[in-house]
Amino acid sequence: MTLDAQTLIVVLLMNMATLSVAVPAIMGRQLSRAARCAQASLVLQTAGWGCLALSRDGTPWDPVLSVLSMVGLATGTAMLWESVQGWLGPRRGRRGVWMLAVAMPLGYAVSWSSYPLRVGWSNAGLALQLLLVCALLVRPTPHHGRGWRWLMAISLGALAAVSLWRGAMGAFFTEAYPSFRTPHPAMLTFGLVANLAVPLNAVGLLVAWREEAERALRQLARTDSLTGLLNRRALDDEAGALIALARRHGDPLSLLLLDIDRFKAINDRHGHAAGDRALCLLAGTLQAALRRGDLAGRWGGEEFCVLLPRTAPADAMAFDARLRATLRAQALAELGFPLDFSTGLAHLQAADTTLQPLVQRADAALYAAKDAGRGQLRAA
Repeated sequence: MTLDAQTLIVVLLMNMATLSVAVPAIMGRQLSRAARCAQASLVLQTAGWGCLALSRDGTPWDPVLSVLSMVGLATGTAMLWESVQGWLGPRRGRRGVWMLAVAMPLGYAVSWSSYPLRVGWSNAGLALQLLLVCALLVRPTPHHGRGWRWLMAISLGALAAVSLWRGAMGAFFTEAYPSFRTPHPAMLTFGLVANLAVPLNAVGLLVAWREEAERALRQLARTDSLTGLLNRRALDDEAGALIALARRHGDPLSLLLLDIDRFKAINDRHGHAAGDRALCLLAGTLQAALRRGDLAGRWGGEEFCVLLPRTAPADAMAFDARLRATLRAQALAELGFPLDFSTGLAHLQAADTTLQPLVQRADAALYAAKDAGRGQLRAA
């Protein structure tokens, strides 16, 4: 079997076009920025290879199509970097990859009259972009799978290597590689590696997207959909570790059980939408008041549970007072009516090994606060 450069380019273009349609169809419409960047990367690279496949040496449209192909490939690779960063978190290198995305096609256009310069420049620029994506992928990242990252890094690294080989042949051994479609081993190897790297890269993108979707589902299972706080089950799960740590080191730990005062009357008088806004306002105020390591969740209905490690009862009372003052100041402006809450306070005792006894004592104290007139704190 004989391979030629044009056949490899056409096959690569078909693969890219197929993936540009298949990947968005698999991902659907509700997407993160990272997934949209991945889709844009496939479309841009397909456009780049399409322009390259249509270009012909010596024709009037060859310079335009060739430069457009470099624009598509360079921006497509930059968008690939953006998608990987979106999934793995902020990383250094963004400025570099986008500078190359501008410099590579610009330098290619300026050096059009010099075949060795433009081939060497474009392949070096593309290889550097690919290596920046590889560096992003291989950097240790907690909570992200290694399989898809290394699959993409190896395939893109191989593509960068053959790009450098092809660029070196065009720049320094022009007689052996006088045109893009010359059946030189560098070009044929590039075509074969590209046809392997493209589907492997697409698999990596799909696995990254699935991993992101699974994390989002786990987060939804642990989060109250209205307030964004932990739900009761998640708070109960997290509390066990804090209680065990407090018992091991002999640290104080306080629990506050908050209940919005006269919440039914708010719903009846102002509507359920106003009640939801009241819940969200208290949740947001509470979230802003928490320290690193504190836990807060919606316990049920209009009740919220707050767990404060390394906090004595007196400090928990001060926390409650600050929270109450902030809420009272914001409620009239944001809701149009006053908002307050009653609080039951319990602190960790020697016999407490789970959250349940703390909640029971805090609940009893909460009822005492309500019986005493609401809008206040009572300690167990």
